[in-house]
Amino acid sequence: MKPVTRVSQTDVAVDQIKYFLLSDRIEVGDKLPTEKEFCETLCVGRSTVREAIRALQVMGYVKIYPGRGAFLETKNLDDATPPIVSWLESNKVQVEDIVEVRIGLETLAAKLASERATAEDFIALDKVRLAFEEALVNSEYDRLGELDEKYHQTLVDASKNNLLAVLNKVVSVAFLEFRKNSFRIKEHGANAVIPHRDILNALRLRDADLAQVFVRRHLEKIREDRENTVKRRESARILPRE
Repeated sequence: MKPVTRVSQTDVAVDQIKYFLLSDRIEVGDKLPTEKEFCETLCVGRSTVREAIRALQVMGYVKIYPGRGAFLETKNLDDATPPIVSWLESNKVQVEDIVEVRIGLETLAAKLASERATAEDFIALDKVRLAFEEALVNSEYDRLGELDEKYHQTLVDASKNNLLAVLNKVVSVAFLEFRKNSFRIKEHGANAVIPHRDILNALRLRDADLAQVFVRRHLEKIREDRENTVKRRESARILPRE
């Protein structure tokens, strides 16, 4: 059996808890159920629940108060401003082209990195991942694009293929403006947290197939985020006025 469950169990917990947080069963400011209650409901261990809650804290949905527990901070992370959405809307073709190229380039890089990455590469990736999550918690949106670029360049560098590394730098320049705009929407940054963790975990497991799956899924989510953001604005335009 492939170690998919070990890698994705936290993802499942995050999805299930997030579904609960966005439901009508809890309001902003309410305290979350205890770890024990989540464990019993989700049939997972405490470590999985803790990791899921930490991830949701990084994403911005949950706030943890020492000695008091975890509370629902918000149900809506979409803080997009009209100029940003306009840019995402008008640059659809460019974004689509670059995402397609990145999928091909980075899935190959993930395959090679799963075979060739060193312990130092894993440490470097984890360091960037943690910095990204810290910047997200602190709402340092200008840093998110830089750190995301660094994470993916570190991943490609771990492939030990110099041409791939050079090509990725070229693609990153073309993708710079998108990263700058996209990561000013907190939801987009939040959606990168789990994928960054999953990719690194798959590489550590030396599972080339799983690493490629997570990279592809992560990059396809970028396309989905852009489309959803534009659709939300289009829906808002046609809402009848009171």
